[in-house]
Amino acid sequence: MSALELRYRRLLACYPAGHRAEHGEEMLDVLMSAARPGQTRPSLADTADLLLGAVRIRLRRATGDATGSPWPGALAVAGLVAMIMLVADGVRFAVNVPHLGMVFAERVGEGGWPMLASYVGTAPYWAAWAVIATLAWRGARRPATVAACAVTAAQLLLALWAATFTEAPYAPVASSVAGIPLALALLATASLVASPGPRHGARRLGRARVAGLVAMAGVLVALSSHPLFALVFQGDLGQVGTRDIDRLVTFSQKWGYVQFVAALAIGVLVCADLARSRQGRRAAALLAIAGLPLLVRVGLFHMGSSGEPPALTHLLAEGLAGFAVTMVCVRLAELPLKTGAPGRAGEA
Repeated sequence: MSALELRYRRLLACYPAGHRAEHGEEMLDVLMSAARPGQTRPSLADTADLLLGAVRIRLRRATGDATGSPWPGALAVAGLVAMIMLVADGVRFAVNVPHLGMVFAERVGEGGWPMLASYVGTAPYWAAWAVIATLAWRGARRPATVAACAVTAAQLLLALWAATFTEAPYAPVASSVAGIPLALALLATASLVASPGPRHGARRLGRARVAGLVAMAGVLVALSSHPLFALVFQGDLGQVGTRDIDRLVTFSQKWGYVQFVAALAIGVLVCADLARSRQGRRAAALLAIAGLPLLVRVGLFHMGSSGEPPALTHLLAEGLAGFAVTMVCVRLAELPLKTGAPGRAGEA
Protein backbone atom coordinates (compact mmCIF):
# COMPACT_ATOMS: atom_id res chain seq x y z
CA MET A 1 0.00 0.00 0.00
CA SER A 2 1.47 3.33 -1.07
CA ALA A 3 1.75 6.33 1.22
CA LEU A 4 -0.87 8.20 -0.85
CA GLU A 5 -3.37 5.35 -0.61
CA LEU A 6 -2.80 5.06 3.13
CA ARG A 7 -3.48 8.76 3.61
CA TYR A 8 -6.60 8.58 1.44
CA ARG A 9 -7.86 5.65 3.53
CA ARG A 10 -7.34 7.69 6.70
CA LEU A 11 -9.49 10.45 5.23
CA LEU A 12 -12.15 7.96 4.11
CA ALA A 13 -12.24 6.63 7.68
CA CYS A 14 -14.14 9.83 8.56
CA TYR A 15 -17.16 8.48 6.65
CA PRO A 16 -19.72 6.20 8.35
CA ALA A 17 -18.86 2.50 8.19
CA GLY A 18 -21.88 1.68 6.04
CA HIS A 19 -20.97 4.33 3.51
CA ARG A 20 -17.36 3.11 3.37
CA ALA A 21 -18.51 -0.47 2.83
CA GLU A 22 -20.71 0.55 -0.07
CA HIS A 23 -18.69 3.31 -1.73
CA GLY A 24 -15.23 3.33 -0.08
CA GLU A 25 -13.30 1.30 -2.66
CA GLU A 26 -14.95 3.10 -5.56
CA MET A 27 -14.06 6.49 -4.05
CA LEU A 28 -10.49 5.32 -3.44
CA ASP A 29 -10.14 4.11 -7.04
CA VAL A 30 -11.33 7.48 -8.37
CA LEU A 31 -8.94 9.37 -6.09
CA MET A 32 -5.95 7.18 -6.97
CA SER A 33 -6.64 7.33 -10.71
CA ALA A 34 -6.73 11.15 -10.56
CA ALA A 35 -3.45 11.37 -8.61
CA ARG A 36 -0.36 12.85 -10.24
CA PRO A 37 2.69 10.66 -10.87
CA GLY A 38 4.83 10.59 -7.73
CA GLN A 39 2.15 12.21 -5.57
CA THR A 40 2.47 11.16 -1.91
CA ARG A 41 -0.09 13.38 -0.18
CA PRO A 42 -3.72 14.28 -0.93
CA SER A 43 -4.13 17.76 -2.34
CA LEU A 44 -5.68 20.44 -0.16
CA ALA A 45 -8.79 20.51 -2.38
CA ASP A 46 -9.24 16.72 -2.15
CA THR A 47 -8.76 16.79 1.62
CA ALA A 48 -11.32 19.56 2.10
CA ASP A 49 -13.74 17.85 -0.28
CA LEU A 50 -13.50 14.49 1.50
CA LEU A 51 -13.83 15.97 4.98
CA LEU A 52 -16.76 18.15 3.94
CA GLY A 53 -18.48 15.15 2.37
CA ALA A 54 -18.01 13.13 5.55
CA VAL A 55 -19.48 15.90 7.70
CA ARG A 56 -22.44 16.29 5.34
CA ILE A 57 -23.27 12.58 5.34
CA ARG A 58 -22.97 12.24 9.11
CA LEU A 59 -25.16 15.30 9.67
CA ARG A 60 -27.79 13.99 7.27
CA ARG A 61 -27.88 10.68 9.09
CA ALA A 62 -28.01 12.43 12.45
CA THR A 63 -31.05 14.43 11.33
CA GLY A 64 -32.77 11.28 10.10
CA ASP A 65 -32.62 11.88 6.35
CA ALA A 66 -32.66 8.12 5.74
CA THR A 67 -35.80 7.63 7.86
CA GLY A 68 -38.02 10.18 6.15
CA SER A 69 -37.41 13.00 8.63
CA PRO A 70 -38.77 16.36 7.45
CA TRP A 71 -35.75 18.26 8.83
CA PRO A 72 -33.35 17.97 5.84
CA GLY A 73 -36.01 19.31 3.47
CA ALA A 74 -36.93 21.99 5.99
CA LEU A 75 -33.30 23.07 6.23
CA ALA A 76 -33.11 23.19 2.42
CA VAL A 77 -36.10 25.54 2.28
CA ALA A 78 -34.85 27.68 5.17
CA GLY A 79 -31.43 27.90 3.52
CA LEU A 80 -33.02 29.08 0.29
CA VAL A 81 -34.94 31.85 2.07
CA ALA A 82 -31.83 32.84 4.05
CA MET A 83 -29.77 33.04 0.86
CA ILE A 84 -32.43 35.17 -0.84
CA MET A 85 -32.40 37.53 2.14
CA LEU A 86 -28.60 37.75 2.11
CA VAL A 87 -28.58 38.62 -1.58
CA ALA A 88 -31.38 41.13 -0.98
CA ASP A 89 -29.38 42.73 1.82
CA GLY A 90 -26.45 42.96 -0.57
CA VAL A 91 -28.70 44.73 -3.07
CA ARG A 92 -29.75 47.15 -0.32
CA PHE A 93 -26.08 47.83 0.37
CA ALA A 94 -25.39 48.48 -3.34
CA VAL A 95 -28.43 50.74 -3.69
CA ASN A 96 -27.39 52.81 -0.69
CA VAL A 97 -23.77 53.36 -1.78
CA PRO A 98 -24.39 56.01 -4.52
CA HIS A 99 -26.78 57.96 -2.33
CA LEU A 100 -24.47 57.85 0.67
CA GLY A 101 -21.61 58.85 -1.63
CA MET A 102 -23.46 62.04 -2.52
CA VAL A 103 -24.29 62.73 1.11
CA PHE A 104 -20.75 62.11 2.36
CA ALA A 105 -19.27 64.15 -0.51
CA GLU A 106 -21.10 67.18 0.85
CA ARG A 107 -19.39 66.55 4.18
CA VAL A 108 -15.91 65.95 2.80
CA GLY A 109 -14.56 68.74 4.95
CA GLU A 110 -16.01 67.07 8.04
CA GLY A 111 -14.48 63.67 7.43
CA GLY A 112 -17.20 62.37 5.12
CA TRP A 113 -14.97 60.28 2.88
CA PRO A 114 -13.54 58.15 5.72
CA MET A 115 -17.13 57.51 6.83
CA LEU A 116 -18.02 56.33 3.33
CA ALA A 117 -14.90 54.16 3.14
CA SER A 118 -15.88 52.56 6.43
CA TYR A 119 -19.37 51.81 5.10
CA VAL A 120 -18.06 50.38 1.82
CA GLY A 121 -15.70 48.13 3.79
CA THR A 122 -18.36 45.40 3.88
CA ALA A 123 -18.59 45.25 0.07
CA PRO A 124 -16.47 42.04 -0.20
CA TYR A 125 -18.88 40.27 2.16
CA TRP A 126 -21.96 41.06 0.08
CA ALA A 127 -20.10 40.27 -3.15
CA ALA A 128 -19.04 36.89 -1.71
CA TRP A 129 -22.63 35.92 -0.90
CA ALA A 130 -23.77 36.99 -4.34
CA VAL A 131 -21.16 34.62 -5.83
CA ILE A 132 -22.14 31.82 -3.42
CA ALA A 133 -25.82 32.19 -4.30
CA THR A 134 -24.98 32.11 -8.02
CA LEU A 135 -22.89 28.96 -7.61
CA ALA A 136 -25.61 27.25 -5.57
CA TRP A 137 -28.31 28.20 -8.07
CA ARG A 138 -26.26 26.89 -11.00
CA GLY A 139 -25.71 23.56 -9.25
CA ALA A 140 -22.03 24.05 -8.34
CA ARG A 141 -22.73 22.93 -4.80
CA ARG A 142 -19.24 21.95 -3.68
CA PRO A 143 -17.60 25.30 -4.50
CA ALA A 144 -20.61 27.08 -2.99
CA THR A 145 -20.36 25.02 0.21
CA VAL A 146 -16.62 25.58 0.61
CA ALA A 147 -17.01 29.31 -0.02
CA ALA A 148 -19.97 29.60 2.36
CA CYS A 149 -18.07 27.80 5.13
CA ALA A 150 -15.05 30.06 4.65
CA VAL A 151 -17.06 33.28 4.56
CA THR A 152 -19.21 32.35 7.56
CA ALA A 153 -16.18 31.26 9.59
CA ALA A 154 -14.49 34.57 8.82
CA GLN A 155 -17.68 36.39 9.72
CA LEU A 156 -17.85 34.63 13.09
CA LEU A 157 -14.23 35.48 13.84
CA LEU A 158 -14.76 39.12 12.87
CA ALA A 159 -17.91 39.27 15.00
CA LEU A 160 -16.05 37.91 18.02
CA TRP A 161 -13.13 40.28 17.39
CA ALA A 162 -15.46 43.29 17.09
CA ALA A 163 -17.31 42.29 20.27
CA THR A 164 -14.00 41.96 22.15
CA PHE A 165 -12.20 45.04 20.80
CA THR A 166 -15.06 47.51 20.48
CA GLU A 167 -12.73 50.51 20.27
CA ALA A 168 -10.63 49.13 17.41
CA PRO A 169 -10.57 51.29 14.25
CA TYR A 170 -12.56 48.90 12.04
CA ALA A 171 -14.69 47.24 14.72
CA PRO A 172 -17.91 48.93 13.47
CA VAL A 173 -17.30 47.55 9.97
CA ALA A 174 -16.89 44.02 11.33
CA SER A 175 -19.84 44.26 13.70
CA SER A 176 -22.16 45.57 10.96
CA VAL A 177 -22.42 42.04 9.54
CA ALA A 178 -22.55 40.36 12.95
CA GLY A 179 -26.27 40.77 13.50
CA ILE A 180 -29.07 39.47 11.28
CA PRO A 181 -26.64 38.69 8.41
CA LEU A 182 -24.78 36.31 10.72
CA ALA A 183 -27.96 34.36 11.56
CA LEU A 184 -28.89 34.20 7.87
CA ALA A 185 -25.37 33.12 6.90
CA LEU A 186 -25.42 30.30 9.44
CA LEU A 187 -28.75 29.05 8.07
CA ALA A 188 -27.60 29.24 4.46
CA THR A 189 -24.30 27.50 5.24
CA ALA A 190 -26.00 24.77 7.27
CA SER A 191 -28.36 24.20 4.36
CA LEU A 192 -25.45 23.64 1.98
CA VAL A 193 -23.64 21.34 4.41
CA ALA A 194 -26.40 19.28 6.05
CA SER A 195 -29.36 19.25 3.66
CA PRO A 196 -30.05 18.62 -0.03
CA GLY A 197 -29.28 22.32 -0.50
CA PRO A 198 -31.12 25.58 -1.34
CA ARG A 199 -31.58 24.50 -4.95
CA HIS A 200 -33.51 21.46 -3.69
CA GLY A 201 -35.54 23.81 -1.52
CA ALA A 202 -36.39 25.90 -4.59
CA ARG A 203 -37.64 22.80 -6.42
CA ARG A 204 -39.85 21.86 -3.49
CA LEU A 205 -41.36 25.32 -3.26
CA GLY A 206 -41.88 25.82 -6.99
CA ARG A 207 -41.22 28.81 -9.21
CA ALA A 208 -44.26 30.81 -8.15
CA ARG A 209 -43.45 30.66 -4.45
CA VAL A 210 -39.76 31.40 -5.05
CA ALA A 211 -40.78 34.41 -7.16
CA GLY A 212 -43.03 35.53 -4.31
CA LEU A 213 -40.13 35.28 -1.86
CA VAL A 214 -37.92 37.35 -4.16
CA ALA A 215 -40.68 39.97 -4.49
CA MET A 216 -41.14 40.20 -0.72
CA ALA A 217 -37.38 40.52 -0.24
CA GLY A 218 -37.49 43.33 -2.80
CA VAL A 219 -40.10 45.14 -0.71
CA LEU A 220 -37.82 44.96 2.33
CA VAL A 221 -34.90 46.22 0.24
CA ALA A 222 -36.93 49.20 -0.96
CA LEU A 223 -38.20 50.12 2.50
CA SER A 224 -34.70 49.89 4.00
CA SER A 225 -33.00 51.97 1.30
CA HIS A 226 -31.82 55.51 1.90
CA PRO A 227 -32.87 56.79 -1.57
CA LEU A 228 -36.54 55.82 -1.03
CA PHE A 229 -36.53 57.39 2.42
CA ALA A 230 -35.17 60.66 1.00
CA LEU A 231 -37.53 60.56 -1.99
CA VAL A 232 -40.66 60.08 0.11
CA PHE A 233 -39.55 62.55 2.77
CA GLN A 234 -38.51 65.47 0.58
CA GLY A 235 -39.29 64.54 -3.03
CA ASP A 236 -35.68 64.20 -4.25
CA LEU A 237 -32.63 61.99 -3.74
CA GLY A 238 -30.39 64.62 -2.19
CA GLN A 239 -29.14 64.83 1.34
CA VAL A 240 -31.99 64.67 3.84
CA GLY A 241 -32.51 68.16 5.16
CA THR A 242 -32.31 68.72 8.90
CA ARG A 243 -33.72 72.23 9.08
CA ASP A 244 -37.07 70.98 10.38
CA ILE A 245 -35.73 68.41 12.83
CA ASP A 246 -39.13 67.80 14.42
CA ARG A 247 -40.67 66.86 11.08
CA LEU A 248 -37.70 64.57 10.32
CA VAL A 249 -38.04 62.77 13.66
CA THR A 250 -41.79 62.34 13.23
CA PHE A 251 -41.39 61.04 9.69
CA SER A 252 -38.60 58.66 10.76
CA GLN A 253 -40.87 57.19 13.43
CA LYS A 254 -43.68 56.67 10.95
CA TRP A 255 -41.24 55.17 8.44
CA GLY A 256 -40.05 52.79 11.13
CA TYR A 257 -43.63 51.69 11.79
CA VAL A 258 -44.12 51.04 8.07
CA GLN A 259 -40.95 48.93 8.00
CA PHE A 260 -42.02 46.97 11.05
CA VAL A 261 -45.52 46.30 9.72
CA ALA A 262 -44.11 45.25 6.35
CA ALA A 263 -41.58 42.88 7.93
CA LEU A 264 -44.23 41.42 10.24
CA ALA A 265 -46.74 41.00 7.41
CA ILE A 266 -44.15 39.26 5.22
CA GLY A 267 -43.20 36.97 8.10
CA VAL A 268 -46.84 36.04 8.67
CA LEU A 269 -47.40 35.38 4.95
CA VAL A 270 -44.30 33.18 4.70
CA CYS A 271 -45.22 31.20 7.84
CA ALA A 272 -48.84 30.79 6.70
CA ASP A 273 -47.68 29.40 3.36
CA LEU A 274 -45.10 27.08 4.92
CA ALA A 275 -47.52 25.87 7.61
CA ARG A 276 -49.29 23.58 5.14
CA SER A 277 -46.64 20.84 5.34
CA ARG A 278 -44.41 19.14 7.91
CA GLN A 279 -41.25 20.31 6.21
CA GLY A 280 -42.66 23.80 5.78
CA ARG A 281 -43.57 24.12 9.44
CA ARG A 282 -40.07 23.14 10.48
CA ALA A 283 -38.60 25.50 7.90
CA ALA A 284 -40.61 28.30 9.54
CA ALA A 285 -39.14 27.31 12.91
CA LEU A 286 -35.62 27.45 11.49
CA LEU A 287 -36.32 30.84 9.88
CA ALA A 288 -37.49 32.15 13.24
CA ILE A 289 -33.82 31.95 14.32
CA ALA A 290 -33.23 35.00 12.13
CA GLY A 291 -36.83 36.24 11.92
CA LEU A 292 -37.37 37.16 15.56
CA PRO A 293 -34.08 39.12 15.85
CA LEU A 294 -35.00 40.90 12.60
CA LEU A 295 -38.37 41.98 13.97
CA VAL A 296 -36.73 43.11 17.21
CA ARG A 297 -34.14 45.14 15.32
CA VAL A 298 -36.73 46.74 13.04
CA GLY A 299 -38.94 47.56 16.00
CA LEU A 300 -36.12 49.07 18.05
CA PHE A 301 -33.82 50.71 15.53
CA HIS A 302 -35.77 50.80 12.25
CA MET A 303 -34.33 48.77 9.37
CA GLY A 304 -31.58 50.53 7.47
CA SER A 305 -30.78 52.99 10.25
CA SER A 306 -27.45 53.38 11.98
CA GLY A 307 -28.54 51.71 15.22
CA GLU A 308 -26.15 49.56 17.18
CA PRO A 309 -25.96 45.96 15.96
CA PRO A 310 -27.20 43.37 18.44
CA ALA A 311 -24.73 41.76 20.83
CA LEU A 312 -23.95 38.17 19.95
CA THR A 313 -25.46 36.95 23.20
CA HIS A 314 -28.69 38.84 22.50
CA LEU A 315 -28.77 37.55 18.94
CA LEU A 316 -28.31 33.97 20.15
CA ALA A 317 -30.98 34.30 22.86
CA GLU A 318 -33.51 35.85 20.49
CA GLY A 319 -32.82 33.27 17.79
CA LEU A 320 -33.18 30.32 20.15
CA ALA A 321 -36.34 31.84 21.63
CA GLY A 322 -37.84 32.26 18.17
CA PHE A 323 -37.04 28.67 17.25
CA ALA A 324 -38.36 27.27 20.55
CA VAL A 325 -41.64 29.20 20.49
CA THR A 326 -42.28 28.32 16.84
CA MET A 327 -41.55 24.63 17.46
CA VAL A 328 -44.01 24.61 20.39
CA CYS A 329 -46.64 26.01 18.02
CA VAL A 330 -45.71 23.39 15.42
CA ARG A 331 -46.07 20.55 17.92
CA LEU A 332 -49.43 21.85 19.11
CA ALA A 333 -50.66 22.20 15.52
CA GLU A 334 -49.58 18.65 14.67
CA LEU A 335 -51.21 16.97 17.67
CA PRO A 336 -54.56 16.50 15.89
CA LEU A 337 -52.76 15.19 12.79
CA LYS A 338 -51.17 12.35 14.75
CA THR A 339 -54.57 10.81 15.27
CA GLY A 340 -55.51 11.10 11.60
CA ALA A 341 -54.49 9.05 8.58
CA PRO A 342 -50.77 8.57 7.83
CA GLY A 343 -49.30 11.18 5.52
CA ARG A 344 -51.97 13.70 6.37
CA ALA A 345 -49.36 16.18 7.50
CA GLY A 346 -48.12 16.35 3.93
CA GLU A 347 -44.80 17.19 2.42
CA ALA A 348 -43.46 20.53 1.21
